[in-house]
Amino acid sequence: MTRIAVINQDKCRPDKCGKVCFKYCPSVRAGKETITFDPPSNKAVIHESLCSGVAICVKKCPFHCITVVNLPEDFDKEVTHRYSINGFKLHRLPMPKIGQVIGLVGQNGSGKSTTLNILQGNLMPNLGRFENPPEWDEIIENYRGTEIQTYFQKLADKELKTILKPQNVDRLPRVVKGNVADLIKKVDEKGIQDEIKEIFSLSKVWERDISKLSGGELQKMAIAASIVQEADVYLFDEPTSYLDVQERVKISQYINEMKSPKQTIIVVEHDLAMLDYLSDQIHMYYGEAGAYGIVSHPYSVREGINIFLDGYIPSENMRFRPEPIIFKKTTFEGKYTSHRVAIKYGDMTKDFDTFSLSVRGGELYKGEVVGILGPNGIGKTTFVKMLAGELDPTTISEPLELLVQSSTQEDIVDTALGSGNKQRGKLTVSYKPQYLYTESEKTVEEYLREINPVMLTSGWHKSEIVNPLKFTKLLGSQLRELSGGELQKVNIAACLGNSQANLFLIDEPSAYISSEDRVNVAKVIKRVVSHYEMPALVVEHDVMMLNFASDRLIVFDGKPSEFGKSGRIGSLQLGMNDFLRRMNITFRQDPKSLRPRVNKRDSQLDKRQKAEGKYFVSA
Repeated sequence: MTRIAVINQDKCRPDKCGKVCFKYCPSVRAGKETITFDPPSNKAVIHESLCSGVAICVKKCPFHCITVVNLPEDFDKEVTHRYSINGFKLHRLPMPKIGQVIGLVGQNGSGKSTTLNILQGNLMPNLGRFENPPEWDEIIENYRGTEIQTYFQKLADKELKTILKPQNVDRLPRVVKGNVADLIKKVDEKGIQDEIKEIFSLSKVWERDISKLSGGELQKMAIAASIVQEADVYLFDEPTSYLDVQERVKISQYINEMKSPKQTIIVVEHDLAMLDYLSDQIHMYYGEAGAYGIVSHPYSVREGINIFLDGYIPSENMRFRPEPIIFKKTTFEGKYTSHRVAIKYGDMTKDFDTFSLSVRGGELYKGEVVGILGPNGIGKTTFVKMLAGELDPTTISEPLELLVQSSTQEDIVDTALGSGNKQRGKLTVSYKPQYLYTESEKTVEEYLREINPVMLTSGWHKSEIVNPLKFTKLLGSQLRELSGGELQKVNIAACLGNSQANLFLIDEPSAYISSEDRVNVAKVIKRVVSHYEMPALVVEHDVMMLNFASDRLIVFDGKPSEFGKSGRIGSLQLGMNDFLRRMNITFRQDPKSLRPRVNKRDSQLDKRQKAEGKYFVSA
């Protein structure tokens, strides 16, 4: 058995906790120097060879900065990289294959970004020897007999040109200046900028300043800027975030068709339907977030995704998740249990200089989740912002009105929707916006306690929100230090943790979070709105997540960036079928796992479902 002890040095505060890990460690009490404190920083250091593995220090640390894990000794022979003595540890690497698209899927913090940095050549794998890192000759010898040996040899000889499409595209405006056309023209080495402009629907934003782009537009620009460059290796980190379903399918299809006998393509993707659509083989990442990650051997796409959902790898006899992710047979009908109206809103419009939106009024039932689906640039976020009070409608037939107050709620404060409109109900809206960038120095704990003082002490909140979203170890971290996925989960918790809310508005909760976290988020949303007996509106593009969470659906239509209109709230079946028909995309459910799968364009199944008018078919 090999032992991994990881300490988040940014959160370690020996001067504030009184070195409780040292005081309570049984090995230290037995006279061993298991825990010492580095003189310059006074931060704790755990010497793994002396650690007993009972993990009392983990339980006693008030800052949740220690992780102790026991792994089979075999994994100690397959260490790819370790950052420091108590830093993150990555075991194995995916095998790049020329002429194939290799998909990577797994929990956030399990080493996918580390892998991309290594494959890009920005990080030399140290094989676990962080104090005396090996040179390229030794690294290449370590991987002899594998595809990665040839890859590293070319990387060392500077014979590989690699291109990385970064994960956090919403941060691009801070480092890239100018307009879209200037950027694409500057990096276009293939002479295909006109083709890419049309395929990726960038014509309308071609002359627009990058700082004015939406998340989806930034994503398409970043992918386009990568594709127009000549390279031997293309690395795409979450290429479908912020994109609508049609754009996701189009991008996935284009990436798959890029493969050639001279190029390697590796994609990190959390939307399982898109991962399935674009990949030839996949590797799964598992382990403990921020502590260690293990890369599975390669699998065919269908088998690999079903193994990932099951949480058990038969060939390695490894269970990496206590319970499988189980999809249910899609029936669509009768999912919500209450027909008692909780909130009512009227018809409204919003006019901008170049865009107009028209929304049909509706009624939201107690304890239901209503999904919002539609193309990007069609007004979904504008609609949610009007309900949240962040934008005033141009016209509104009647204001947002609370008809039923939950018995679980306490003092409700007044809010208003729209200027000059008389409010007829008392209402509190809890809103999770689409973009979450922050420079706040508040810790996660301070932020959540401001939202709800009992958020972290209430048994119900801990069991139904905090623990399922898995961010307990982040409580001492500052908001500005969090990754995109971590910040997403914290803000979802903050939104749902507002016990005074009558309406939850959640905009794109799946961005930057892993596949299994998306399922957890969907389940948490369902449980919370059921407990509070108040509705939630969720804007989402991940069909799997919408299928998990939604009771009914609002479909938006129109012409992106020019005008948008919403349909009335309707059944999930009719809404999903209508939307997919407009997108000209068909889905089916996998007969074994029941997960949604995209049909290949013009395949026999795609043609048959379209002919029957069934764009989403259950198994």
